[in-house]
Amino acid sequence: MRSIILILCSALFGIQASAQSTLPANMYGDTAFAPFYWGVASGDPTPDGVVIWTKVQAISNPVIQTQTWEVSADPSFATTVATGTVDAFSTNDLCVRAEVSGLQPNSYYYYRFTDSESGQTSQVGRTKTAPIGETDEMTLAVASCSSIYSGFFNAYRSIANNDEVDLMVHLGDYIYDFVDSDEQVRVPTPTPEIPENLQEWRDLHAYYLLDPDLRLLRQMHPWVVIWDNHDFGPIGEGGAEAFWEYVPRRDYHNDIEKIHRSYAYGNLVDLIMMDVEKFRNIDEIAPGEPSILSTEQRQWLLNELSTSEAKWRILGSQKVFSGWYSEGIPEGLGLPTDGDVFDNGSWDGFMAERDTLLTHLVDDDIENVMVISGDVHMSFAMDISLDPRDPDVYNPVTGSGSIGTEFIPSSISRGNLDEQGFDQETADFFEGISSNLNPHHLINNFVDHGYGLLEINHDSIVAQIRYCNKFEISDSDSLGYELVMLNGENKWKRSAEANSIAELKSENPMVVYPNPANETLNVRFITNHQEDHFIEVFDTRGKAVLSTNSNGQEQIQINVSKLHPGTFVLQVSNAEKLFKKSFVISR
Repeated sequence: MRSIILILCSALFGIQASAQSTLPANMYGDTAFAPFYWGVASGDPTPDGVVIWTKVQAISNPVIQTQTWEVSADPSFATTVATGTVDAFSTNDLCVRAEVSGLQPNSYYYYRFTDSESGQTSQVGRTKTAPIGETDEMTLAVASCSSIYSGFFNAYRSIANNDEVDLMVHLGDYIYDFVDSDEQVRVPTPTPEIPENLQEWRDLHAYYLLDPDLRLLRQMHPWVVIWDNHDFGPIGEGGAEAFWEYVPRRDYHNDIEKIHRSYAYGNLVDLIMMDVEKFRNIDEIAPGEPSILSTEQRQWLLNELSTSEAKWRILGSQKVFSGWYSEGIPEGLGLPTDGDVFDNGSWDGFMAERDTLLTHLVDDDIENVMVISGDVHMSFAMDISLDPRDPDVYNPVTGSGSIGTEFIPSSISRGNLDEQGFDQETADFFEGISSNLNPHHLINNFVDHGYGLLEINHDSIVAQIRYCNKFEISDSDSLGYELVMLNGENKWKRSAEANSIAELKSENPMVVYPNPANETLNVRFITNHQEDHFIEVFDTRGKAVLSTNSNGQEQIQINVSKLHPGTFVLQVSNAEKLFKKSFVISR
């Protein structure tokens, strides 16, 4: 990681190292507020307090480099409501944090630090405490997978400038330990190496904070952040310690290896943050059935859910929770599958524990549960069901049988299909295959990048997926999808106005099953089944391989025994419309 050290020195001090290293665009230290080059941050808000953070640059041989912090109800600091001192030590890489208490609930506050050695004052940060009691509304921003090498952090700037945001929730892979060869959008020279010890992890965090958009978001909103695999590396290398030094957090469990915790936002939301990365495969939930949570964390989670009295329960997860099934997809299509699912490292590899959690929700009549997830770099909105592919358990048209919802708003910058060389047409094709194999997926997008917003009130959660350009510096921010979860319905709302695949599912007049198919394929018409529908089957080259008519029947059975294993498109047309569904033949 010597290259990162040279780059940091070059960025902050313009020393001779600049001749040996080059910073990419939009990367610089905040020299106007030296020695606070890395900005300020706040996090883990409670009704009466918050954690504030900064980092200072060392000066020559101080015995103690004391930082004075101040908190005020106004940005001019005409009066202060809390103040104190905290010492910066080299043993913490000169990162300092203070746990401020005695504040009022649901209130904005401003904070700053003053360096005792230089007398210089930091940027002014803004934060907000959590509410208590009756709470009408709040807005969460949701993000994950932010590789500084893979693109610009325009999404961070959009969130920072949104004054409606009450809390920024980051679901892991806040930093990346390596440069992906397919995603070299802004990489310094020389190319950074993978960190191998505590100081190299610290230097990587400090490098990330040369990005002004990340600094701005940390400055403007309180954060709740959990890690994922790229954030810490193997146990013992120092990644976990550096993570805790550089994010604004409280001491939970008195153990830097444990990050699961919960937050109460009045009577409106209980935010429950899980860790499904650090403790996978340590315990078993039953003989031969590994745990993704650990026994201790699972018992904690079930208790948190059972004792929650809030209107909504939002669970933070690093990995995809709902099933993402790939069973039957032929090899050779280029889709990265992992057996019958896309990723056995997600909850799909721990189905017994997932079923235990879902059964607990059903048995205890726990409603209004939403899982927010990261890691996958793509956009999804899913209903959660015990068996989403069984029409007797879950109805994808109405959402009946759903226990809750899942919201995954894509990555900030880390790549997906387009970075892997797939064009839009191919991405659309893969999205269609995935959607048809997973009827509980209401939307999917395998190309765009951005973040999510959850506008929460007592009768609904309005979820937005917003997309940003990551390949150049831009202020663009567009709405990709908007969905609604209504109080007591435990599913995503179906609506003719929905800007999502839910619209297609609700208006599509047919259900195709089983998918994957073997010898026969059933087509059942939900609406207008008395009409005559012309049915054709096309292979991936666009050649028609089968055709038939429904003759006004509600359900017909098509013999597909002579079709070779692979992916096909079923096209159905009537006098007014044409519909398509992908399906797979698997033997």
